[in-house]
Amino acid sequence: MFKYISSITVVVLAVVASSFAAKPGQNASQRAYELTLGEETFDPRLQVIVSPTEWEVASQEGNDLRLVQFDGPIQESWIDAMQNAGMTPVQYIHPFTYITWSEPGARDAANSLPNVRWSGDFLNGYRVLPKWRNLTARPIDSKVMVYKGVELEGVLEQLQNVGATRIDHHGLDERFEIVSFVAPGNSYLAISTIPGVFTVQPKPTDGGLRSEMSNQVNAGNVDAGGMAFPGYEAWLNVAGVTGDGVIVAIVDGGSDEGHADLAGQFVACDGQSCGGGTSSSHGTHCAGTVGATGASGSTDSSGFLQGQGVAPGVSLLDQVYSPIFQQPGGMTQLMVDSYQNGAIASSNSWGPAGSPQGYDIDTLEVDIAVRDADPDTEGNQQFTYVLAIMNGNGGTSSQGSPDEAKNIITVGSTKMRDSSGNQYAEINDISSNSAHGPCLDGRTIPHIVAPGCQTLSTVPGSSYSLMCGTSMACPQVAGGVALFVEQYRNTLGEEPTPALIKGALTVSAIDLSGNDDADGGYLGHPFDSKQGWGRMDLQSTLVDGNGLTRYFDAPTVLEQTGDQWSVTVSPVDASQPMRVMLVWTDALGHGLGGSTPAWNNDLDLTVSTGLTTYRGNNFGSQGWSSSGGSADAQNNTEGVFLGPVTPGQATITVTAANLNSDGIPGIGDGIDQDFSVVCYNCASEPDFSLAIEPSSIEVCAPTSADATVSIGQAMGYEEQVILSAQTDSGIVASLSSYAVIPPEEVTLTLDVNEFVSDGEHEILVVGIAPADGTMHEAVVRVFVSSGVPSVVTQLQPSNNATDISVVPNFSWADSASALSWQLQLSTTNSAGGVIHDASSIEEPVYALPLFLESNTPYFWRVRASNNCGEGNWSSWWTFRTTDAMTVLLVDDDDNEPDVRAEYIAMVEAAGLLYEIYDTNNSNTEPTIEELQGYSLVIWFTGDEWGGFAGPGSAGEAALATFINYGGHLVLSSQDYLYDNGLTDFGTNYLGIGSFQSDVAQTTATGMSIFEDLGSVNLSYSYTNYSDEVSASSNALLSFSGNQGDAGTHLDTVHGGGAVFLGFPLEAMDVSSQQLFMSDVLEWSAGDTTEPCPGDCNGDGFVNVSDLLAIIEVWGSDSGCDVNGDGNIDVVDLLAVVGSWGACP
Repeated sequence: MFKYISSITVVVLAVVASSFAAKPGQNASQRAYELTLGEETFDPRLQVIVSPTEWEVASQEGNDLRLVQFDGPIQESWIDAMQNAGMTPVQYIHPFTYITWSEPGARDAANSLPNVRWSGDFLNGYRVLPKWRNLTARPIDSKVMVYKGVELEGVLEQLQNVGATRIDHHGLDERFEIVSFVAPGNSYLAISTIPGVFTVQPKPTDGGLRSEMSNQVNAGNVDAGGMAFPGYEAWLNVAGVTGDGVIVAIVDGGSDEGHADLAGQFVACDGQSCGGGTSSSHGTHCAGTVGATGASGSTDSSGFLQGQGVAPGVSLLDQVYSPIFQQPGGMTQLMVDSYQNGAIASSNSWGPAGSPQGYDIDTLEVDIAVRDADPDTEGNQQFTYVLAIMNGNGGTSSQGSPDEAKNIITVGSTKMRDSSGNQYAEINDISSNSAHGPCLDGRTIPHIVAPGCQTLSTVPGSSYSLMCGTSMACPQVAGGVALFVEQYRNTLGEEPTPALIKGALTVSAIDLSGNDDADGGYLGHPFDSKQGWGRMDLQSTLVDGNGLTRYFDAPTVLEQTGDQWSVTVSPVDASQPMRVMLVWTDALGHGLGGSTPAWNNDLDLTVSTGLTTYRGNNFGSQGWSSSGGSADAQNNTEGVFLGPVTPGQATITVTAANLNSDGIPGIGDGIDQDFSVVCYNCASEPDFSLAIEPSSIEVCAPTSADATVSIGQAMGYEEQVILSAQTDSGIVASLSSYAVIPPEEVTLTLDVNEFVSDGEHEILVVGIAPADGTMHEAVVRVFVSSGVPSVVTQLQPSNNATDISVVPNFSWADSASALSWQLQLSTTNSAGGVIHDASSIEEPVYALPLFLESNTPYFWRVRASNNCGEGNWSSWWTFRTTDAMTVLLVDDDDNEPDVRAEYIAMVEAAGLLYEIYDTNNSNTEPTIEELQGYSLVIWFTGDEWGGFAGPGSAGEAALATFINYGGHLVLSSQDYLYDNGLTDFGTNYLGIGSFQSDVAQTTATGMSIFEDLGSVNLSYSYTNYSDEVSASSNALLSFSGNQGDAGTHLDTVHGGGAVFLGFPLEAMDVSSQQLFMSDVLEWSAGDTTEPCPGDCNGDGFVNVSDLLAIIEVWGSDSGCDVNGDGNIDVVDLLAVVGSWGACP
């Protein structure tokens, strides 16, 4: 028997069930009780359903799930009273509400309990989100969470009765069983009424992989212009860590364990998810980012090791996520396998869903295993889960699943290189591929960001490749986790908890305020849903913070609402900020998905300095904490940043604002919570500190230089400190005083004579307090030059070389006396013809960031500089560029399989040069600036589908401008139209009139410019999803197929054009491919018409219709963008007016 019976009879207000703001007359205190369930937001005391729909019913016979809402923050005595009344708490739901297991009588009786505000039924509509209530009868993979208080066999029988097949089940935790099955989509209504069914959800189908320079960015080794320089191994030596003794699991598509830079890094794996012989480019790239050794010595053109990971001393565990993740409890099982094989953390550049799901079943599973990754072993075996947030391309709430988990580290990506491998100076911009939060319930994600687009790492076959994606950022952080764990173990002899690890990385992250978010908008200060707490900074975490940071890892257990813990600290260096981070591994959320709040235990962080109190996550306009404000009730990371200088002694307090759940399962009672606090620039006991300013000095010998040694005082430390300066480099170091009482400053004088060798030298200053044995050290680095550098010896391109690439690489001999170089490129053998001038080059190699004219002579020279000045220029060397066309290959496939090699073979057979732009399975695509150096672009998508096949909106706009300026495009994609539909670009530039997806063409017959190919059989190395594609009225067919038209060909009046294939070009045989390329070359070379970019509609005339075309899209970034600046404005309008009349 199912019907709705309200247990509140005094309310006569009938309310339509919907999401709403406060009603007229409803005050803020009433809004504080609003629940969000089934995507409806309502105050249960004000909502009475008079005429229930089929989604507003609940069992009125026997036990089922019911709701109880209390008056405010939970007290354990209230829970005891509820249980004594016959209601078993199953799951807490904000605000102040429990889903319980009880009979209708107990539900009604609960209203008479003290502090119970309301009780009622957990309706079937709360168990199925609205987007899944109107599915068709098509069978779909599904899963349910079933409360263990019900007889499972009865539930399975009822599932069979509604048509479920392939039923499997697995225990989730002490409360729930997960059941997976295949059932008609329209059976969800019947399933939702089965007593004990907690939630019904389809298995996501849009999940999967989330596609030494970046190491240096993580380490803060960049110059003033934001450019990294080689030397990560030297930095690791300073930090004293490599990840040694730590195991990190690479849960991905499989790794090439035999790669030259990964050999010996992998440990044995025992479990159903172990990788074995499986290998993928994506997995190998991620594994290399975490822990490649760099043993091969292979470097890129800038001298960076191509195969060196963040933690080259770490051990790796190879796991494959699929198909385990789709099994009942599979997300947890992956983490169990990781832990049981010795890993302390896992790197996860994948997810079961690529669209926002809220806190769903998969997300719950991950949070379960962060607290206990080995449920069969007594106690809680905690585990750190590092996840790449979805490549959601900015926007709002563009994440996937399990991105909204509370207890993991969710990672977004920042810029690193362009697709050609050149460094970006904008390393603090969020890359355009990265998702923005927030969670659907309002919590903030991601938690941190790291370099991800593009990063260089290992791929199978002892090769290396650039890839772009949050997938590439995630293993950066996983490597950082390994380094921190090693240092923590070595320093404190303990294993840090996941909460402490998360706190250590986030408290020291770099604020990216003022830079770009993924949409190109302005970033504010953390904590936000674009950068989280900022970009990972291992220099601050491991080096600068070593000795300055205090860790309080699970210092106590809070057992009831109102409990507190506090500690008093002082700044180690009062001239620097103090940053405090509170993190706790929260109790398990609900797993319902959608926007239902998933937070449980609410802790509050406060930091008091004198009469001023700062609350967690209340930040002012400058990024520092501001007093006052409200406590953060949602997030389980809370920060207080006191700066830019620290106001002295401070008291850190953690308060249990609302304890309602079992935060530490299996230990203590049903309500408790532990936590961790990290305090940067803190001393919790009397101590002194040492710091040297400046920390590095550049000199031209012979000379002397001074630095200031600051002996800081923490918490009233008053013992005498004896100082000494140590050096073995020939530099004479002396101090103005050798015995001081903190706080004090002394002068360090360095005498550098002519016999000191060129290069870097370290001076170590040691302070020892004899009274208690306390010792601290500080280092100043001295970069010595003994004279201006000698003339540079040039290497490549050699003098008088010919047939040089139009994008050449330059190299010259290294010199110990050189600190940097300047390169000039000229059209003559004099400075008057210089077209490119690059300075502050850190390595004796340089990749030219522009395209040269073909078959043209150029001249180049180099000079070195150091602390003594600039050396003389080398002589001018000349070279001539090749006369071969350079084609841009846009690699937009998903690498499963990787079809790039087939396109390279095509262009090489045609005698062409090529450059590669790899979108890395995302919409990070070439801009007009990157396209304009080519006359021909070949864009291929292989087996890619699901959102990223072919150009996205920004890519289409760039290609439109490229074609308007006379460029030629070949787009080979069987799923471009499936993913994007027929856009204006598809109609106006590709010449597509209509299409039908997935018709499976098996032959293609050449037409128009490809008529000489005749009929060609198509052979696919992956699933044949080719399309029927018909031409628009102003275009021609390029191919017909056995299932209808198969491609189009459109030439524009101003010289550009496009060929579109609704089938993969690589499906042709090799001889047909070569003939195709011959036709393409003849087509692209045959267009000699002068560009006429003002002709917006391509009718051969610049006239009033073109003016109207511009006005129609005024202010946008797509359409008739005459000057290609990404904005339709007055400049474009004037260009049309200036080109009025017939096109040339």
